[in-house]
Amino acid sequence: MSTVSPNLSLPYIQHNQAQKHVTHNEGMRLLDGVVQLSVLSRAQTAPPTSPVAGDRYILPSGSTGAWAGFDGSLAHWEENAWRIMSPQDGWVAWDQDALTLLVFSQGQWTEATAAQVEQLDKLGINTAADLTNRLAVSSDATLLTHAATGGHQLKINKDQPGGTGSLLFQTSWSGRAEMGTTGSDNFEIKVSPDGSTFHQALTVDRATGAVTLPNTILSQAEFGTSPIVTVDYTNSKTGNMVCNGNGSLGNSYNMPSALSYDASDTPGLPGSFLFTGYHGSDLTTSEFIAVDAHKTYRLESYIKQANGDRHAQVMGIMAFDADFQQITSASHMRYTSGGVDSLTTLSAPLAPGDTTVSVTNASGWNTTDSSSDKCGLIFFTYRTQGGNAQEFYSRHFKTGLFSPTQVDKTTHEITLLAPLAQADGNPDDPNGIWPAGTALANTDSGWNLKPALLDQTILPTAGDWYHACNHIGGVDTSGRNEVNNFPPGTAFVKILMLPNFSNRPGGYSGFSDSGAGHGLHLSGISMVPEPYAALQSAASGAVAIKVPNSDFTTGSLSLVSSNLRLTAI
Repeated sequence: MSTVSPNLSLPYIQHNQAQKHVTHNEGMRLLDGVVQLSVLSRAQTAPPTSPVAGDRYILPSGSTGAWAGFDGSLAHWEENAWRIMSPQDGWVAWDQDALTLLVFSQGQWTEATAAQVEQLDKLGINTAADLTNRLAVSSDATLLTHAATGGHQLKINKDQPGGTGSLLFQTSWSGRAEMGTTGSDNFEIKVSPDGSTFHQALTVDRATGAVTLPNTILSQAEFGTSPIVTVDYTNSKTGNMVCNGNGSLGNSYNMPSALSYDASDTPGLPGSFLFTGYHGSDLTTSEFIAVDAHKTYRLESYIKQANGDRHAQVMGIMAFDADFQQITSASHMRYTSGGVDSLTTLSAPLAPGDTTVSVTNASGWNTTDSSSDKCGLIFFTYRTQGGNAQEFYSRHFKTGLFSPTQVDKTTHEITLLAPLAQADGNPDDPNGIWPAGTALANTDSGWNLKPALLDQTILPTAGDWYHACNHIGGVDTSGRNEVNNFPPGTAFVKILMLPNFSNRPGGYSGFSDSGAGHGLHLSGISMVPEPYAALQSAASGAVAIKVPNSDFTTGSLSLVSSNLRLTAI
């Protein structure tokens, strides 16, 4: 039989032992030393000079005197001597000096808070936590403050962009507002009336920092969704439909990227726009300008050719329909033969798979030119997305469908090179059939722009500023792409520029190659209504324009035919 207990080594009273009280009292002393363990300190290295019975210490490293060599042990003063006891793993002690709970593990004492709180499965403070809300706090306030560094960050991390990292605000455990990265890496703020349907209030783009307010009522919904504008933006129009045409924004906003802002060379305006190099692609302003194509507009610009060669310059408008689609020449031009317009109607239905087109009158159709763009069909049944029928404008056209030799002006039949494709059928009919009576014409082509201000114009001198003025107005129903009329279907325009049109590598049409450094300045780019202009439609469908002309000497105002006015500044 063992003489001591296995854990605390308490002495057992032996069979027939004399003076049993000695053994019993020894066990009591040991229990008194380790049970409900509370020590005066674990920082004192030297034994106190006047200990009191029951005093207990945890001996720190470097202890001296009677404690020397017993680092980490427990010292208990009993009557007139220190009893040294070796702690076991799991012993817990209260440090009265540091007000800290200690636990003995792996040969050393550590604070129980550091040893036990780390990596808890869950923690509830004044409330119950669960496996979803592993940290739960019930309190009137929660304080997170800085440490020695003077700052503090609350970090919410998610593992992928499509996840959620957010702060959710609830009422009666139902979500009412949320902010963070929810479903993307953009920062979002959204609100909800019921916890299930959320409305986006603010989005900050992660790549650019741009802020959008999708549901903010800055104006009535009927006003559209374009960005709100600033006072500077409004002032930049100065009664002009072209934003920043005079460079008052101090940058090249609304201008093609090929034009750079230049405040050093202007005709007395805030700035100009410099183009340098060879003619390339068509250039346009960025913003759409809403127009009434039945009215007349004055186009203006200041222009200055760099010293050296003078080149042909082109400026005007590019037209767009109500759906913001560019209107090309193929959308409205019609072939004319011997002065006869090819516009006619189907005399018999035309279905996908058919090889013969029967028309009412083929007199104006092409029988000589094998160009693909002059050997096609255009059907005038097109409607915008809003349902507005277009009489002389269409996007239902296809070129290269027949050969000029396959047009019979006697039978008024056109034989196709191949059966009509389903894609070229009537989109308004489930079988793609174009019914008899459908208006159509022989396709034609030209420029996809209107050089209504400068039509390959050469300035009188290089190095000098000139003011250019011309007009555009009325709807061209002639099918001939009249330069100073709007094409049918026009609802919006952009200002078009082909600077240094004739400056091309190796020269062009008698013009010299002036190199990639040859420049052209533009300023005061303007488009405004001309309220006193007069329009008259001709039998051909073209529209003649007369505009006001003032005479300073006589003080008179008359109407004259619209032509380019080029004035030196």
